[in-house]
Amino acid sequence: MKPVLFCTDHFIDEYRQRLTAAAPNIDVVALGAADEISPDDLARVTIAFMSKDTWPKRAQPFLAVVESASHLDWFHIFSAGAEGPVFDRLRERGVRVTRSAGASAHAIAESVFMFLYGLSRDVRGIASAQTEHRFEWHEWSELEGRTIAVLGYGPIGQRITQLALAYGMRPTIVRQNVRGDEPCPTRTLAELEDIAAQHDVMVVALPITDETQGVISRRVIDRMPAHALFVNVARGALVDQAALTEALATGRIAGAGLDVFATEPLPTTDPLWDLPNVLITPHNAGSNRGGPKAVVEIFFANLALYLADKPMRHELPR
Repeated sequence: MKPVLFCTDHFIDEYRQRLTAAAPNIDVVALGAADEISPDDLARVTIAFMSKDTWPKRAQPFLAVVESASHLDWFHIFSAGAEGPVFDRLRERGVRVTRSAGASAHAIAESVFMFLYGLSRDVRGIASAQTEHRFEWHEWSELEGRTIAVLGYGPIGQRITQLALAYGMRPTIVRQNVRGDEPCPTRTLAELEDIAAQHDVMVVALPITDETQGVISRRVIDRMPAHALFVNVARGALVDQAALTEALATGRIAGAGLDVFATEPLPTTDPLWDLPNVLITPHNAGSNRGGPKAVVEIFFANLALYLADKPMRHELPR
């Protein structure tokens, strides 16, 4: 069957020449301003590429087309994670799903350190003093010398670990299984309660699976020392959010930087918004100007492999 790519009008406007060079016989069905695709075109689509320009406003109409494409064989998504009912249903149909692991690793790691500096240097207090024209002296805590547990050692966890070492921190890598070639002390998720008790900082960069959902439990949170900082740039479902909120509100732990939540968007009535020791970003820790191009590079690399009938990078198991 002749390959037919479903993508956005923005993507094909920018990359038509490169796509034609990579796959001379490929046809294109593009999602335009009307967000509608004809039934005939739907039946022709065999490949779909969900580029970053779909997020957030065009994500739902794009995914609706993907699910309706009866001959879809391969779907590539811009994010590092591809979990949820849509992806489960596609894989059950036999659709190959690949993701853009690593495309936003540097941006997310920098967001982690934005949180850590913001918390350790009381950026909210500084901003308040500036707004009120108060020329006040502050005593801050440095990151150098602190122990940091990095949960997850994919591209994001690897970059966080590199930055932690550069800042003079003492990282411990935490993953499902120790391989033995890690650059720092490495422990398993089975030891998480003890790890929580023994580290100044915990950063969550884990994929969400049946094994990791809810892994940051109340028991883990209760073991964190009072001076602990907690950062989550992975998924909200990894954490007992009620227990975390309670620990932050009562001062049981010192602070948190949160990019992801149990419910998104975070409800306007959620108490996390008003806690002075919490920094919040709206699930955009990986937002960066270079990210969309990195995603495109991964897609084109996989397109070459797909057309050559070779294994593709970052493919989810079916």
